[in-house]
Amino acid sequence: MQLPHDPLQTPEIIEHIDQVLAKMDYKTLDKFTAAQFEADWRKWLADSSHNSILGLDGMKHCAFCPGTTDAFGEFVSRYHDNRIRVSRSDFIITRVLSKAYGRNLCYLEDDELRAGDSLIISVPFSGNGAMHPAFDRIMDTCDGLDIPVFIDAAYFGISHGITYDLTRPCVKDIATSLSKNFVGNPLRLGVRFTKDLVDDSITIALLGANIFDKVNGYISSQLLHKFPQDWLIEKYMDKSKTVCERLNLKPTNTLTLAIGDESMQEYKRGDYIRVCISNHLSG
Repeated sequence: MQLPHDPLQTPEIIEHIDQVLAKMDYKTLDKFTAAQFEADWRKWLADSSHNSILGLDGMKHCAFCPGTTDAFGEFVSRYHDNRIRVSRSDFIITRVLSKAYGRNLCYLEDDELRAGDSLIISVPFSGNGAMHPAFDRIMDTCDGLDIPVFIDAAYFGISHGITYDLTRPCVKDIATSLSKNFVGNPLRLGVRFTKDLVDDSITIALLGANIFDKVNGYISSQLLHKFPQDWLIEKYMDKSKTVCERLNLKPTNTLTLAIGDESMQEYKRGDYIRVCISNHLSG
């Protein structure tokens, strides 16, 4: 069983969301464009002293996405003839979608990567809050075998010391959201970037009359303007370390995740004992 990752509950962010909702009107939403949404996300992702994202300019195609979950489904659907590869310790949604769509799923731990595979992997890795221990080797193999890769960056904004190298030829998609860091679960504030032009349910609305979810898109942009990555990371970094020390946990690159010892089997997630400490940080 995989225990959920509770989002942070940051009073300043919740207050700002309330203010944005109170002031939002139809005219403002009608004028809000996909181009503005994209520009705001690109700036926010690039402006950080705690993480590095390489090659975002090469991911030329951007679209609003409800969280990151929809992007998983579209990636699985696009490479419908491929064997789907994911770590047993990674986000459970790949397993759910592969079963629902009748796809051939094989865990990374159960076989080597082969031509004709497609890979979904989180950065930082959701199993341990840092990087998958074989990440560089896996990506080298994917480059060599032309295996398409989807990067799940759901923890972007609550992690530090991470380099996202999107210049690798194998990386086709990257998606992130504000769910884990900006209390986005009740809203669905996400974005997907792709290297190639993709026509699917995420992008199709943009083909006609600039139609997309402007309510959630506008709220996303307002949050990105108000709260840079560094603000959130620096607010919680010291507190995260203190909580880990108090609870006898090992800190990770993700502020809300820590690694426990063998006495904490109820938190076991694949090969890791991963503990979410969001509730100890919020407030």
